[in-house]
Amino acid sequence: MTANHIGKTMYVAEALPATNDAAGFEALTWVQVKGIQTLPVLGVSYSGIDAPDLATGFTKSSKGAGAGRDTTFTFRDMGGSSIDPGQEDVIGLAEDRDGLGSVKLVAGTGAFGADGPAPQTGDKVEYAQGYFHTFEPNQGTVTTHEGGTCSFRQNDFTIAATEPA
Repeated sequence: MTANHIGKTMYVAEALPATNDAAGFEALTWVQVKGIQTLPVLGVSYSGIDAPDLATGFTKSSKGAGAGRDTTFTFRDMGGSSIDPGQEDVIGLAEDRDGLGSVKLVAGTGAFGADGPAPQTGDKVEYAQGYFHTFEPNQGTVTTHEGGTCSFRQNDFTIAATEPA
């Protein structure tokens, strides 16, 4: 059976891990970004090194250097008199000169509440580090809602792990 993404949650840390592994990420302080509508796509893409051959008329390619993905994620305004703390962290990082931070995506299995399912020990998580940039609020029209889009550029490999105890 194919699983969907419903119930996944996103967390942000305003720091990079000391090491790009589960232990490094688990040492960070995480804040949930509420109202997530679209998650960032984590991963690394590679350039190709082309080697054309005039005699055969065919260009072969070799795998080149890798680079973290530059991805976007979207969230809706949570309402109320103050901005959601996680969204505030994201916007602050996007507007910061360096924007360095980390992302944690959780497929939670705990009790389903107003903020999604609570992460439980052993739940699948993905971690990534990089920088946040380009926050854009949604354009105001009769068919849009308040919220925004932010970009995240990954700067190392994604770490697949499980929620710690």
